[in-house]
Amino acid sequence: MADTHIFFVADGQRLEIQSWLLAASLAHAHNGRSDVHIYAYASPEWLPQIGPVTRAVYAAAGVALRPLPPPPKWAKPYPHGNKLLAASDPRGAGWSIFLDTDMVCLRDLTELSDLPDDQIAAAPEGRATWGPDERWERAYAHYDLPMPTTRVRLLRGDRPEHLPYFNAGLVAMPEAPQPDGKRFAEHWLETALDFDHNCKIANKRPWLDQITLPLAVARFGYTAHVLEESWNYALSYRGSDIAHTPDAHILHYHRFRFLAAAPQWPAIRARFFDLLPKAHHDAARAVFEEAALLD
Repeated sequence: MADTHIFFVADGQRLEIQSWLLAASLAHAHNGRSDVHIYAYASPEWLPQIGPVTRAVYAAAGVALRPLPPPPKWAKPYPHGNKLLAASDPRGAGWSIFLDTDMVCLRDLTELSDLPDDQIAAAPEGRATWGPDERWERAYAHYDLPMPTTRVRLLRGDRPEHLPYFNAGLVAMPEAPQPDGKRFAEHWLETALDFDHNCKIANKRPWLDQITLPLAVARFGYTAHVLEESWNYALSYRGSDIAHTPDAHILHYHRFRFLAAAPQWPAIRARFFDLLPKAHHDAARAVFEEAALLD
């Protein structure tokens, strides 16, 4: 099996705190696996401010802390683009899996590393947050591409069929270079930059990453492996249904209050404190109390 490189961006205090739970859950789900490598990225400006609890969590979870590559010149500021910068950083052969920090991992993710090197993997978005079809037609036409004939089923509401549109909170991508010498992450970043500057179309932000993901797939000859909801299970706004949350691969909680309501939360919290050295428990508890994550 190819090596699996799992990475996330912890640039700023909010993302850094979220990353505690993500890092601990990744370490638990992949305990004993020498073929799994975990990375956290932050800007050179934020790296010196990374706190002691974070550093302790990363050390215990085996997370390598890396600086984000220098940002490109976006048409307008685009913090979401940090995932594309982190993705573009070379991590070695195998597969890379990007995760949003507002996630926890419940199950081993390494089966994604068995996919062919001309595929990427992602779960459909919950709702059609960017569109309509006429806008997608202009987006594909910008690259002289036909409209896709395949459809995905969105994961929220009445789950309609839709043009390929994925939640960019989890994207698995091959590290193998394609015939042009570039990796998928480089193709995605290149497409996002070009689309940002050169495609005259409205409302690109904050969805530029999600718009350009299927465009990069089509533009450079990849195919999309469509993941089931288990791989990116959104907890937000499920009402009483949250009590029946399945043991998915990934819980995407968006806000701490949704995670606190999920039945998996007590076990996630217990595993976090089992991992964290006791010298840092009081500091972590104070943060969790402020976020209403403790009873």
